[in-house]
Amino acid sequence: GLAVTPRAPAPTRHVASEPEDPRTRPTVSPTSAERFAARVRARRRRRRLLAALAVLLLGGLGWAAVWSPWATVTDVQVAGTSRVPAAAVEAAGDTEIGRSMLFSRTGEVADRVRREQPLVRVVTVTRHWPSTIRIAVTEREPVAAVPGKGEVRLVDADGVTVERLTGARTRDTEGLPRVEVDLTRPEAVESLRACVEVARGLPPELRRLVRRIGATTPDRVGLQLTGGARVDWGSGDETPRKAEVLLALLPQKGSLYDVRSPETPAVRH
Repeated sequence: GLAVTPRAPAPTRHVASEPEDPRTRPTVSPTSAERFAARVRARRRRRRLLAALAVLLLGGLGWAAVWSPWATVTDVQVAGTSRVPAAAVEAAGDTEIGRSMLFSRTGEVADRVRREQPLVRVVTVTRHWPSTIRIAVTEREPVAAVPGKGEVRLVDADGVTVERLTGARTRDTEGLPRVEVDLTRPEAVESLRACVEVARGLPPELRRLVRRIGATTPDRVGLQLTGGARVDWGSGDETPRKAEVLLALLPQKGSLYDVRSPETPAVRH
């Protein structure tokens, strides 16, 4: 028979392929992308929810501050009154009862107290949450007794009359210096303050000898002593030195002692 020689298998052809573009290669699986998108949506929902809650909170606070019955004025407290009737000061604040604490007119209340109560030197009106307005006043305090026709006026450092004493009470001046100042003059307040400054600077042994202190201008302060002699004091400057010089001069009996210049004093007999 004929022998059949088997044929060799045909060689395999290799077809060259183009290299894969890395930009088109999928890097995230569809499942991971969906989870990422879900997280982004969740964050956005949380932000919107927080923003809505912030708006509601601010709106609630605004309502509470303006309209809530727990944030309206229901009480007025007064502190610091002695000569001034507390009820009169409180009446100035009662106009705010029922008004929102936030919009209470504290400045107008203070102005009314100053206008209606001349014996109040300083007034402060403050809010005390949730519902109280507090009015604190500092009253005028007398610093001198100014004698007049049939009366003695106790005046403060601004020349404002704090109290009028008549009759037997004219001697009840609470240890205040008696000051003779014409309060109608242009420099009356400055003259008054100069007299008070001198009076406060006198040593006790000299203060006992002074009956009255007066001034026509701040630089023309004069003293009247218990024996009738007068002292030309000048301004309130160098009061301790002038007092020392005057005490040294008093053994020389005179009708006028001039200590305006303590280095060159003079005595008139």
